[in-house]
Amino acid sequence: MTEKRSDGMLWTPLEVRGVRMANRIVAAPTATGTADEEGRPTEAALRRYGALASGGVGLVVMEHHAIRPDGRVRRTQYMLDRDELVESHRKLTALFSEANVPVLVQLNHSGGLLRDAELLKRPGFVPVGPSAVPHPSDEFGVVPRELSREELSAFVASYAAAALRGLAAGYRGVEIHAAHGYFLGQFLSPLTNRRTDQYGGNVRNRARLLLDVADALRDLIGDEAVLSVRLGMADVLPGAPSRGGLDVEEALWVARELVALGVDILDLSGNLCGYDGPGEAYFAPYAAAVSERKGRALVVCTGGIRRRETAERLLREGVCDLVGLGRPLFADPYFLRTWKE
Repeated sequence: MTEKRSDGMLWTPLEVRGVRMANRIVAAPTATGTADEEGRPTEAALRRYGALASGGVGLVVMEHHAIRPDGRVRRTQYMLDRDELVESHRKLTALFSEANVPVLVQLNHSGGLLRDAELLKRPGFVPVGPSAVPHPSDEFGVVPRELSREELSAFVASYAAAALRGLAAGYRGVEIHAAHGYFLGQFLSPLTNRRTDQYGGNVRNRARLLLDVADALRDLIGDEAVLSVRLGMADVLPGAPSRGGLDVEEALWVARELVALGVDILDLSGNLCGYDGPGEAYFAPYAAAVSERKGRALVVCTGGIRRRETAERLLREGVCDLVGLGRPLFADPYFLRTWKE
């Protein structure tokens, strides 16, 4: 059973690795398309995130940043694939530092899932993934090139280099994106991972690359930086029949392994099913399952949370430790004022 807690937890401060959150509300990473085609923040980005920094959240997870040129989802995605981008990102992190709001940077690779067909017209751009099979959500006829075992070690190094750039830019930690059917989520799912080597087959093998990345980043970023993983808990929404993909029991095993490696926050969502569901707090069953066996990590529940009463209930019933809000903050960075009132 989940732990019962007292009322009024939403505005209770929380601290992890010396990073203090003024309340239990997390601004979930939401793609804004406000980067330029070099992966740098634009003036529109500074305006949007400046408003979010002053909107009253306890923690912000910046939208996904590509770790390699072949890992872009769209042309206007943020990048941390090279050192010269660090200075431009300091303009963003300064907004949060001035507001005393901690901010993490999410690191990602698209794998075989693109949101922008124009990328395919670029010379040398070749999508890559665990296996040469189309993604179930593919719209453009993409069949990624299957990566060799030797190439996969370079991906760990790419995540590590991007993490160091993020810290140099002023982020308080990093979040590894392993959800929504992107690269690491493609490895987790048997629907997109058909490999027969040590990176395919059972869940231990399919999670190997994610665990290697988490292990490397935990050692690299040190004890004062927060390490989070956005983990896709299943390839279907809660209550839906299985399609033979990643299931909750497998994801629970992955979650426990991540905690054992020193991951501080488990930010839960869907995998190949994406992040849309019916009703409110539709990923709460997944968050509750992890919270019952999570160990030392904090759990974030995101997905369709619209009412303060729902957020309070999730915290009170021990479903999660933090509540993630995406679209409400995207639509109005200041809407939390209505919750406080």
